[in-house]
Amino acid sequence: MSINRLLSCVFRILYSVFCISSLLFFLAISISTNLFAQEVVEIKDSAINKTHIDYAYPKPQWLGKTFLQDQAHIWTSPLRIKKKDLHYLIPLSLATAIIMVFDEDINQKTQQFKNNNQWVKNLSPILTDGGEIPVVGGISAAMYITGLAIKDDKLMQTGAIAGYALVNAAVVVTVLKMIAGRQRPRVDGTSNWKPFPQTLEQFNGTSSDYYASFPSGHSIAAWTLATVVAEQYKETKVIPILMYTFATGVALSRTTENAHWLSDAIVGSALGFGIGKYLAKKHKSTKWFLFPSQSGGSLMVTGIYRL
Repeated sequence: MSINRLLSCVFRILYSVFCISSLLFFLAISISTNLFAQEVVEIKDSAINKTHIDYAYPKPQWLGKTFLQDQAHIWTSPLRIKKKDLHYLIPLSLATAIIMVFDEDINQKTQQFKNNNQWVKNLSPILTDGGEIPVVGGISAAMYITGLAIKDDKLMQTGAIAGYALVNAAVVVTVLKMIAGRQRPRVDGTSNWKPFPQTLEQFNGTSSDYYASFPSGHSIAAWTLATVVAEQYKETKVIPILMYTFATGVALSRTTENAHWLSDAIVGSALGFGIGKYLAKKHKSTKWFLFPSQSGGSLMVTGIYRL
């Protein structure tokens, strides 16, 4: 093995450690405690000897304050990892790290598979569009507007949470891309890293393809939307299946489109699932307002979904 090859392997291993910490960082979101926005009060009914649950719905929250609080919770999530969670976090993280080491070989095989199968060529660009901001944002807006029009609080709240979660996910993925600086496979098929501050070169005319691969933005967007909808409508078994199938298709299409390495898509998917799960649970019954009105009221963003 040549010195250059050896150094390249060492470099990849070091960045694999970076990926492990990132994956642990955000998968912890899905296992965080105290996720609900409402307080639950149990009241004993001695007459019928049953326990009733009375939901004390919170007062409306300012959207800006809630956003800052949730971002703080997301970025500090590693502090809440429990020992029992490591039973699956460590194997999953190690598997992702191993995939990262072999990303170049996997990418070559993926492109060969695509070139040899016309159905992949036809389906891949359609699926990848499912992670575009206009698509995921449009779906969220459509749910919100439809819920508002037909007076369906649950649908309206789902649209609001999905849109809100997508904004949170966008902040996370933008920061991580800026820190990591991984080159997209379509540049020259090599997995090169130019971490911050080298990533700032993209603002001086250099193509962002040299810095914007890790993690996958389309994957995090699709999985964030899918998880919020699946969580809101989990009582209808087919909806989570359809949503997670959609998100998986988007993530895989990013590799067949030669826009991301497989490990980029895996980490992006994990982030989207964690962020979507956390925010869907926490804000299931949250009311948001944009700013208070002069009359003492407020411009509301959402209604409230009552069980």
